Amino acid sequence: MTARRVLTIAAVGALAASLLAACDMRTLSFHTSPASVAVHVVGGAGTGAMAQTSNVPLVVATPEAAVVVGPVPAAWGAPPRMRADAPPAPSGPAVAVLLFDEASAQVLYHHNGNEPLAPASLTKIATAIVAIERGDLDRRVTTDVDSRVMRGSTVMGLIPGDEFTVRDLLYGMMLPSGNDAALAIGRATSGSDSAFVEDMNRLAARLGLTETHFANPHGLNAPGHLTSAHDLALLSRYAMTLPDFRAVVTTTAWVARGSRDIAVTNVINDVLYSIAGADGVKSGYTRQAGRTLVASATRNGHRLYAVVLNDQQRLTDASALLEWGFRSFDWDTSVAALQSTP
Repeated sequence: MTARRVLTIAAVGALAASLLAACDMRTLSFHTSPASVAVHVVGGAGTGAMAQTSNVPLVVATPEAAVVVGPVPAAWGAPPRMRADAPPAPSGPAVAVLLFDEASAQVLYHHNGNEPLAPASLTKIATAIVAIERGDLDRRVTTDVDSRVMRGSTVMGLIPGDEFTVRDLLYGMMLPSGNDAALAIGRATSGSDSAFVEDMNRLAARLGLTETHFANPHGLNAPGHLTSAHDLALLSRYAMTLPDFRAVVTTTAWVARGSRDIAVTNVINDVLYSIAGADGVKSGYTRQAGRTLVASATRNGHRLYAVVLNDQQRLTDASALLEWGFRSFDWDTSVAALQSTP
């Protein structure tokens, strides 16, 4: 555990006090859960408009065991510079839109980027993260979800008594946007729908997603189920550090082989096929949320995220925003400007 700090829960208050004194922050919250710890600071000198989250790996000593806690990924590259001849960013009908550079964690452009809005199935990015972090994706679970009664929903096609691995359920949730698989994952991971939603909101707190609150694991309309384009970019950036997540969102088709076979295809194949360098992430739709999308693309080692919310031409607008970003910004590729990726 070289270069890591070991803290007992009793030390949390002392750490918070010392950080407040050292950083001159107006607000600091220390989030802990059985699998996570994050120090979240807002509004102090030099922090600007965006919340900052610590990137110091911690080990929390609990009565059961020392749990290694991975930090929110710090920036590992310098922010790109806008070219002098860059045209204006493309405009469209989206209620909110944001372009985000992965390496520097910088917003390159946004419109209403911090407005809490209904995300629809972009919610499932968080659902996938919680399940992946819990681990043991190849354990088999028996589902009690009946997709036949979920009229109007996109589904994997589960019926009560089906047995699949959690990994198969992840593909069944992310590729066809299966609301039934999202419920099955939550129950298999946390024991109940409500307990899983609590875990999702702990994840949001840990990542410093201050404009996010989840009410369910699938993203169907619910009071208070909101997030922002900026929070979705941060959420997606973290998700893409997880190899299992990256494997799922870049897969175009999958056959879940459990008590029976279910074949699924990726609803964002249009993104993967039409945008150069596309490698994720998720789309969504409800009447309240409209059409939503987080699209990522990597070119010359640089990944950008385009987030569009409530946009009837989401693919066109996300594609145009990514093209504008890659053509309008230059990245410093000198050794001094780069650090190792997480």
